[in-house]
Amino acid sequence: MTRRHLNAVLLLALLLVIGVAWWSVAGMERTLRDGRPVLVELAPVDPRSLMQGDYMALSFAIDDRLPLGAAGRLPSYAYVNLDEENRASFASVGNTLPAPAGQIALKTRLRDRRISIGPNAFFFQEGQGAVYARARWGELRVDDSGRALLAALRDENLQLLGEQRR
Repeated sequence: MTRRHLNAVLLLALLLVIGVAWWSVAGMERTLRDGRPVLVELAPVDPRSLMQGDYMALSFAIDDRLPLGAAGRLPSYAYVNLDEENRASFASVGNTLPAPAGQIALKTRLRDRRISIGPNAFFFQEGQGAVYARARWGELRVDDSGRALLAALRDENLQLLGEQRR
């Protein structure tokens, strides 16, 4: 392979990597913008990491209700019911879409040897720990495939906490 061919291959590989990254980010931005809001009760854990800065380790109340499936298999989705304020309550688990009528599907994942519906941490600006210490609800934005992204934290009265920079 000549140097010119090698440069062309490297350029194509770079463009492919950039394209895939852009497609992924664009999909997440669409979910944050157009996804259905679902409020999930939090069980906050630890407000500080010396190596990473200020953050809140998160645990979702629904996670405690998620069983392993048959033969230790991870269920693909947690199905939840929403009340009039979009607060989620656990209904069941399953492996198919769409969710049962009147329910929302949240994709599950294995984190720290536990099944979870969301991220395990929320990072915030240094010195804002007192603001987020009041967090009781996580606002997830959920797309049709069940992918849920954490968009914000809310207090016990469902009031938005912190500054939103979107």
